[in-house]
Amino acid sequence: MITDETYADDINNKIFNSLADVFQQAQETYAGHRKHVAVLKKIQSKATAQGYSDAFNYWFNKLVTSVLPLKKSEIIGDRIVKLIAAFVASLDKENELISNKRKNEELDDNLSEKEKITTKFIDGFIRHILRGVESKDKNVRFRVMQLLVVIMDNIGEIDVNLYNLLMWSLKKRIYDKEPIVRIQAVFCLTKLQSDDEDYDQDMDEESGETKATDTLMHLIQNDPSAEVRRATMLNIINNENTRAHILERARDINPINRRLVYSRVLKLMGKRCFTDLNPRILDQLMEWGLEDREEPVRKACQRLMANHWVNLFNGDLIELLENLDVVNSKSAVTMMESLFSLKPEILSQIKLTEEIWNKLTVEFVFLFRCFFIYSLENNLIEDVDGSFPEASRLANYLNVYISKRFLEENEDLSSLDKTHLEFIIEQLLITAHRYDYSDEIGRRSMLTVIRNMLNITDLSDSLIKSGHEVLKVLSINEKDFISMAIEIINDIRDDDIENQEQEETEERAKKAKSKDQSSKNGDDIGGNDYSNDDVDNNPITSFHSAVENLVNGNEPVNEDALSNIQPEREARPQAILLCLTRACYMLELVTENVSGNILITSLIDTLITPAVRNSESTIRELGVKCLGLCCLLDLQLSIGSMYILGMCISKGNASLKYIALQVIVDIFSVHGTAVVDGEGKVDSISIHKIFYKVLKNDEHKDCQVIAAEGLCKLYLADIFTDDDLFEALILSYFSPVNSANEALVQAFAFCVPVYCFSHKSHQQRMCRIACDMFLRLCILWDGLQNSEDPEVDKEKMMKPNMIFQQLVFWTDPRKIVNQREENYQSEVSQLKFLLEILKAITQIENRAIKRMVLTNLNTFYITSHHGTTVLEELMMHLEDILENEQIDTISRNSLEKFENTVVEAVETARKNSPVGSSETSMTSDELTTEQYSQILESSQIVEKEVDFEKENESDILETNNLENDKETNAENDPIPQLESTRKRDRSAMETSDDIINIIPTKELSGKNVSFAISSDSNNESLSENGYNSYNEWNSDIDVNMED
Repeated sequence: MITDETYADDINNKIFNSLADVFQQAQETYAGHRKHVAVLKKIQSKATAQGYSDAFNYWFNKLVTSVLPLKKSEIIGDRIVKLIAAFVASLDKENELISNKRKNEELDDNLSEKEKITTKFIDGFIRHILRGVESKDKNVRFRVMQLLVVIMDNIGEIDVNLYNLLMWSLKKRIYDKEPIVRIQAVFCLTKLQSDDEDYDQDMDEESGETKATDTLMHLIQNDPSAEVRRATMLNIINNENTRAHILERARDINPINRRLVYSRVLKLMGKRCFTDLNPRILDQLMEWGLEDREEPVRKACQRLMANHWVNLFNGDLIELLENLDVVNSKSAVTMMESLFSLKPEILSQIKLTEEIWNKLTVEFVFLFRCFFIYSLENNLIEDVDGSFPEASRLANYLNVYISKRFLEENEDLSSLDKTHLEFIIEQLLITAHRYDYSDEIGRRSMLTVIRNMLNITDLSDSLIKSGHEVLKVLSINEKDFISMAIEIINDIRDDDIENQEQEETEERAKKAKSKDQSSKNGDDIGGNDYSNDDVDNNPITSFHSAVENLVNGNEPVNEDALSNIQPEREARPQAILLCLTRACYMLELVTENVSGNILITSLIDTLITPAVRNSESTIRELGVKCLGLCCLLDLQLSIGSMYILGMCISKGNASLKYIALQVIVDIFSVHGTAVVDGEGKVDSISIHKIFYKVLKNDEHKDCQVIAAEGLCKLYLADIFTDDDLFEALILSYFSPVNSANEALVQAFAFCVPVYCFSHKSHQQRMCRIACDMFLRLCILWDGLQNSEDPEVDKEKMMKPNMIFQQLVFWTDPRKIVNQREENYQSEVSQLKFLLEILKAITQIENRAIKRMVLTNLNTFYITSHHGTTVLEELMMHLEDILENEQIDTISRNSLEKFENTVVEAVETARKNSPVGSSETSMTSDELTTEQYSQILESSQIVEKEVDFEKENESDILETNNLENDKETNAENDPIPQLESTRKRDRSAMETSDDIINIIPTKELSGKNVSFAISSDSNNESLSENGYNSYNEWNSDIDVNMED
């Protein structure tokens, strides 16, 4: 008899077997998934008809649970996930059809039975798999998030409670330690963004928060995984709120992310790049892309412009340039060069007509300028000759636009029109700078136009600079260029003085006229006329009498008259600024020594020196800049100006400090140390102090940057070699007060590795300061962490482990460029840094820092080529730490592992080195003979001055025999065991010590003693005073005895 319970079990088994069979077949291939979905729907419908929908849901969830532990690489898991996605999508599609049918037939809004079953299944399935979101198994967490992604991608609506539960789970998974889980969480969050937008419309304006979108914006900026940031960037919605975060990835540290900004994000935006983005931001993005260090990023940016953007405007370059805002763009020139190189066929389509030249726009003139420069640089002479006019006609065109902007009285010109005209003039000047002036008529025509233009006082700085560049090209030689430029400067100054005199004359005339007018209104007209006649005649009478007295020699010169002479009139500040600006651009183009140039000397005396002494800051700054440019051309002027430049840095404002620092760095770069340390010169220590104070003063961040960059350049060129200043320079990199100075940190991040890896001597300097600097930084970091001040940011300083790793990296001899293997293998500068660290390990009180140092010793470069002397000393210090220092187990294990590495290197070094060979640089036969002779000489002195008794003589003989035995054993066994040396006879040590005490060392020269010691360290044969070597050898091995 079949009971209800047996029947239910039978139905359950059938459902389970049917589902298991579908899952088994679906994991083999994707091909039959459509059929498997139909089978699943049929099983669900039958189970529902018989009242076993819960059993179907249970066994479905059960089978899916068995898939969750599969790894990401398992294709079986992906196939099952695809099957589930197709099944859920099919159910949701049926629900949508039922819902639409109900709306069309205007039926009741209540859900049908089918919709209820589907909703219950999806709700239960999501809640079931969410139970695995906190699993310890990363594969389970990954599969759960993967399933959520495909489900959210294939369903329309979900319950509010389920939505909140889902958001809570996703916000926890975005901080998962596995990037693959976080990526799936990002994909799932992106499916909820549209829901967020609808949800926000009903929220209070003050709260105004988004859930998924805000979370994604946080991830795109802060997630450490490049893959997670990439997934977020490509899936987050692109609107006004998120666009800044998306485009910020153009500066991502990962090159793939930077490339995708141009190949995906900007490309998908289409013309919205020009309508939705600020032109300045778009120009900045293109500048970053075209100047990126990675070739794929640069190519992606070039293809975006040359292919996609040009096609958007149907190949119309003028329309493209109009949207790029070429007047204010910094990258437009590079963009056009890339366009011409990628699509050279465009060059043949550019045609210049007379009508275009007479009605130039900013887009046309910019296109012609880029076309002209590109053609010249690529030797496309035919295109230049066929498209551009001769020099005289170009001068006429330039003169027309200069007159239209500056000479004609066009009151109806707006500020935008003036800006455009100045841009057109500038582009024509840039073109004229590279023009061919073999035609003398064309050269003279252009020279006249340029000289007249530079006399205009309303020119912008860019036009002044371009005008002087063209003027130099047109000049016969540099002396002619200087003469014309200074003549223009003098004309501007003289014109200003004449204008002042003319204004004063007009002012006097006005006053006299007003006085005459008032006198006519008086009562005593005759008396007034008489008095006025006397005033008018007095100067003439005085003049005639003065001439007669001077000719006859009757009277001396009147001193009161001399004191009343008016001082020489000076130009007004605005005119001085115009002159200094032109002088600055002129001096930037001068290359020859100007020590004998009278014009430059006169300019310095009459314009630059008074400007440096001027009280107005703008004039003084320009004066210092011009003085610096002159100093680059004359060594003696540089020597005489160092003091005043130092005073500008010490006493001046921030901008004056900045300019003076630039000048000093440039002077040292050009003249080297010839400007300091000599009679009548500033001493180098004062200059070092100036740089030290600037680096220490964090109030002027720009000055810190220019000082750091300048010092790095000077040290890289070996102009500066002081270790103390170099240590201060590197300390400013790690200093917590400078952590917010991003420009300074960026400069150091580039300059310091370049310096250390450029030459062996540079790396040796870093090794010399590394230990002391590390200890000081550790003390600073420890004090910062123990500070009780709540305002102190304890995270702003780099941790000691990162500092130590950077120092080890900078001192790695394998990183030096252009070094052969045999050269860096024997370099011991990093080992000396390591030895100093080991010697100072007892000074480190912080246990965490000490543990960090001991566990990172394996990062040092150790080879047998370093020689036995250094390696044995290193091994001695390691043994001392292991025996005498209280260290934890982790540090001890790491130290012992490193010690084994050193022991292996020592054994290899002893095997490779021949017995009795010297490890020092003195390897010649002559030098070795000198060592032996000096050792013998010292032994003879001892024999003459000391009368040994027979007992002592026998002791000496025994000691020598013992030493010779040890030497013989060393020759037979080149790898002596260090542990056996610890058990040597203490009486032998005491005997050797007594003998050394007997030796009258006052008669021995330091040279003889040093050679006696070095001969022992070089494993040479023993001399007659070999007991010294024996004692020295024993003291090197046994640290405890020496202590």
